[in-house]
Amino acid sequence: GAIGLLSAESTFAFLTTTPAWSSWDTRSKIQLSPDHHVVARSGAGILSKDADAAAVFHSKKSFILQVASKPMQELQSLDKLKASRPIDDSVETEEATLLQSLQNYKNLEASSTKPSVDDFVSLIDLWLKYPSPDRAEVILDNMEELYTPSGRIYERIINAWSFAASECIEKMRLMSREEPENYDEKYEEKRAKEIGELRGNALIAADKSADLLSRMEQLCIEIGDDFRPALSTYTSVINAISRSSVSNTRREVIEEIRERRDQIYCHIDKKRFKIDKNEDVFGIVMHLKDGEDMLRNKFVLDDDFNYVGNRHNLNIIILHLAKLGEAWAADASEEILDYMIRKHTVDNRLTPNLETLNGCINSWAYCSAARAEGILEKLTTLQKEEGLLTHLAPDTVSYNTVIKAYANEANTKRAESILEIMEDLYESTGDANFKPDSISYGSVLNAFAKASHDPSAPNKAEEILMKMMKSESTKVNTWCFNSVLDAHASKGAGNRAFRLLKVMEDASLRDENITPDTYSYNILLKALAVSKEKGHRVVTRKGKSHAGEIAVERALQTLDKMENEESKIAKPDAISYNTVILAIANHGPKGASNIALSVLKRMEERFESGDHSVKPTSETYTSLIKAFRWGKDSTRPAEDLVQSLIEKADAEGSSKSTSNVKNLPDTPIYNALLTCWAKSGNRHAAQIRAEEILDEMTKFAKPNARTYAAVINIFSNISRKRGVAKRSYELLELMENLYENGNGDVKKSSRPNVYVYTSVINCYARSLESDKAVMAVSILQRMEEEYRAGNSSARPNIIAYNSVLNACAFTCTGQAGHESIETAFKIACLVFDEVRSGHVKPSHVTYGTFLSVCANLMPESEIRDSLVEATFKRCARDGLVSDMVWRNLKAAASPELRTALLNQSNDNILEATWSRNL
Repeated sequence: GAIGLLSAESTFAFLTTTPAWSSWDTRSKIQLSPDHHVVARSGAGILSKDADAAAVFHSKKSFILQVASKPMQELQSLDKLKASRPIDDSVETEEATLLQSLQNYKNLEASSTKPSVDDFVSLIDLWLKYPSPDRAEVILDNMEELYTPSGRIYERIINAWSFAASECIEKMRLMSREEPENYDEKYEEKRAKEIGELRGNALIAADKSADLLSRMEQLCIEIGDDFRPALSTYTSVINAISRSSVSNTRREVIEEIRERRDQIYCHIDKKRFKIDKNEDVFGIVMHLKDGEDMLRNKFVLDDDFNYVGNRHNLNIIILHLAKLGEAWAADASEEILDYMIRKHTVDNRLTPNLETLNGCINSWAYCSAARAEGILEKLTTLQKEEGLLTHLAPDTVSYNTVIKAYANEANTKRAESILEIMEDLYESTGDANFKPDSISYGSVLNAFAKASHDPSAPNKAEEILMKMMKSESTKVNTWCFNSVLDAHASKGAGNRAFRLLKVMEDASLRDENITPDTYSYNILLKALAVSKEKGHRVVTRKGKSHAGEIAVERALQTLDKMENEESKIAKPDAISYNTVILAIANHGPKGASNIALSVLKRMEERFESGDHSVKPTSETYTSLIKAFRWGKDSTRPAEDLVQSLIEKADAEGSSKSTSNVKNLPDTPIYNALLTCWAKSGNRHAAQIRAEEILDEMTKFAKPNARTYAAVINIFSNISRKRGVAKRSYELLELMENLYENGNGDVKKSSRPNVYVYTSVINCYARSLESDKAVMAVSILQRMEEEYRAGNSSARPNIIAYNSVLNACAFTCTGQAGHESIETAFKIACLVFDEVRSGHVKPSHVTYGTFLSVCANLMPESEIRDSLVEATFKRCARDGLVSDMVWRNLKAAASPELRTALLNQSNDNILEATWSRNL
């Protein structure tokens, strides 16, 4: 009451914006009534005889998670409303000192020191305690001259402005209802004046919040997501503007803010709906495919057969929109929710309920997890700031939907955070509506399974699973184990997956809900097939790994177990057999070809005996061809297999009832055959066969980007043969033309990517063409143009830049004229400078190849030595000095420079530093 707040509820809401809130032990500092309601007290005694609101405080999150049941009670004394906290002189003194220190630093005075980030932040904290957002924003403006403030600072000031606007509006409302004992014209005039001032202050505060929000959005665009405003911040600003004025101009401002919010969080590709009356809501129905049927059969009608604008009908629309899974539909459902919130105070038939809330959350869950969580934040903001919907609280379904949405985006941090909120709410309230269930935990585990960017995800997922198994209140099921197995498989952790499945099998003896199913074993097979653990790596013929053979052996044992499974819960399907063949292809055990063929035979026998779930597919034969690569004459069995598929396709014609194959051989099979030829070692035969395969594919399949890349890769192996580089360039032009003039799948599959462009550059780099440097850099420029035009798969990487440098380094000095050599050197310098500018990150190959440029294209001179020394020192600073760099340095440097640099390398510590990032 001492700082002029309107109620105990708004006092607690205000306290949560202060920095000290998160450090308080809320359960010991805040007094609760016997009903666990917050009891507000001041120096003069209890402001409210009972709680203004029942609040559940989260000790870790610094905000009110739920405001329940009891409505906000108004304070009757306007003296308390008009009271203000006097500003401490020490705060103004601290501000003056900081600003003077900043000015001295800007004027470069000798004795001045740069103010620290903490100096600015602590002063902003002090001003927000009063609250005084105008003074806090002044400090923020000055802070921006030296530092980039965190997004959280902007949000706190924005929320303070929004809070100030809401306070002014609430004061106006109470003042307009006041009925003094001695009423006269002077009092009315005075009250009108004060209300006018409050309205003006509310407009100013709302505008300030919107302006600062716009600044934050711009920082988000320029710097990144650290400055993305929270959805609750948008809600606060929109509420402040809407309550301060109802003019058309203000509505336009709100609409603009919503559009900016949608652009930042989720692009909406259809026009947004504006809902001001019931007819607008039912107008949305007409945009739905089965809208008229919904109107006839599902909606409640009045006695005159008119559609009733009530919660039942509006919930039906929201739930139907949620099924569409599109951003425009989710936005429309939230618009309906906002309409119900605005109107329910005058028409209680429109009061949102839990079904409304969960329907809106579900609508956003398919396209934006942040917007789904934003519905929960909106509810919290309305309850805290306006005392609305205090009867409504999220339940387990609400939180689970948000967790699943974050899991689909592989956002483990937010998924875990929502789970923690559920756990803390259940612990503090004992309310079963907040109790996490197997879906809650399983969804978090699923988030870790999809988090391919996080190397620690499998371990974290397994820790959660083990915690669940030790808990008596949490039920673990097959899905939970499968999610953790998925996490291990995504990292190629075959050993870990194998051990975890053994734990699962043992646990299933005690609990049938944990019984492994076909998917469980298939994930294990995948983990073994792509195993990357120590000793479990894909190897070459020169170094077959015993660990790889163990992985294949375990895969075969697992397949045996599935085939012999009596309960048939985990019987093998086509994916099971395909994955075992893939494991053989990846690890190459002794006799890989024969082992893979034996697995195919088992698969075909099972299919012919009537199990149509194991019908061989394109993936089967593609993996089989990959397995053939481990044999001595890999192309012969691969060609025989493709020919047999062609003969079967010709013999069976259009028959589908008994067909063992369908539309085979297809594009992936031909691509595998091309790869087999590329690795065969028979370069000239590979070139001839590659051209034949391209012609042959017109009958059975359509070439795609991988097809052309494989052919161009074959050409690159014989690119010194005259005309091959130009032929690869013709194929690149063919792909570009197919993309420009094609349609449908042809257009989509023909667009060149970085691998195709780089392969053509490599063809020129290895060729004897005198203009290969010019051709290489022109292809690089085409890549950059394609990327800027929206082809993200064509973004040049360091391999592309290195290939251009290689083309320059080996421009044939014997055949090329002086101008060609000079042009190649200039191109190399430009490309090297572009890499050094930070466009891409250089590798040791970049430095080594540029040293070759110096050695091959520059005459011996002090200038060459200076360039070589500068290049080597930069390479050493980057920690990328490799054997290749040393080898090319010896060729490029003079004996004197070489000796000087080698002497420095005799220091073992220094040499280790030079190579630290290899």
